[in-house]
Amino acid sequence: MARRLLSALLTLFLALLCCGQARADNCAITPANVTFPSVSSISTGPVYASSSFKITCTWTDIVGSLLTPNVTICLNLGAGTGNASTANTTMRQLSNGSLRVNYNLYTDATYASSRIWGGMAGTTTSGNGIVLTMTKSGGVGSLDQFVNIYGKLEADTTLSGLTVGPDNLSFTSSFGAGSAVMQYQFSLLGVLGCAVPQTVAIPFTVSAPVINDCNINIGNLAFPQARLLTSAVRTTSSVSVTCSKNTAYRITLAAGANSASTTARRMRNTGTTETVDYVVSNALDGPSWGDGSGGTVAVTGTGTGVAQAMTVYGMVPAQSTPSPGDYKDTVTATVSF
Repeated sequence: MARRLLSALLTLFLALLCCGQARADNCAITPANVTFPSVSSISTGPVYASSSFKITCTWTDIVGSLLTPNVTICLNLGAGTGNASTANTTMRQLSNGSLRVNYNLYTDATYASSRIWGGMAGTTTSGNGIVLTMTKSGGVGSLDQFVNIYGKLEADTTLSGLTVGPDNLSFTSSFGAGSAVMQYQFSLLGVLGCAVPQTVAIPFTVSAPVINDCNINIGNLAFPQARLLTSAVRTTSSVSVTCSKNTAYRITLAAGANSASTTARRMRNTGTTETVDYVVSNALDGPSWGDGSGGTVAVTGTGTGVAQAMTVYGMVPAQSTPSPGDYKDTVTATVSF
């Protein structure tokens, strides 16, 4: 009789052990979208974003928490809807129609290629799934674990080659059933592999607004020393403007700190109130570079997505020679687009 009872208990124990997954023990995931901040199409460096997914595993009865206190969780990611290829996930893409920008999702902030989140069979990152475990002690209840995801959008020729336009562009890629899944299994001992029976879709979206943009950099105009101003003194500098591809731009120069007129700029002696007249133009001895009014010119062009250089010409015309000293002015350059 005792032997039969022991056999019955052992059979029950094994049945509970092997069939524990049939109970209501379960895991759920609460993903959060990965949203990049505004991305300039002329950005010279990567743009970053991050998100956090919450995983909750629940043990619903005391027997289950005793017999299967461990749960193995695998998070596997495929290409997403924005990708040009369903297999190549070494570099993922966000899309806007036929347009694409390159990005990827990583499991830590080193952004190393070995840390690209993958794991989906048939992709180039199939070995890069996320595997984690939870262990429950002390009866029924739930455990939470957070998984941080890191996004990096590349500043490359794919980005700089975009024609953005005044309305900007929105790029997205969506994940869910078939492209992002969580697999899990409860067990008595150790970490199981990722070929586990329970599968849950992970629905989330990665998005990035790409904006029309321009940057301008202008060098100082440094005139050589002059003993007398009986003849013109000249110098040059350069201006570099980078605007989104096919974006029309207009560069204007303000009057400066010592004059109200772009046709009568003056440098002031740093120690006295004396001034020296000078002219800034975009051509040798050309008209004054201003805002396009009053006989001045404004420089216009069309962006290419990369830096465009042009020369700034400075001239001090012949005039009465003031006292010796340093003469300076500050002029603001503005690019409108």
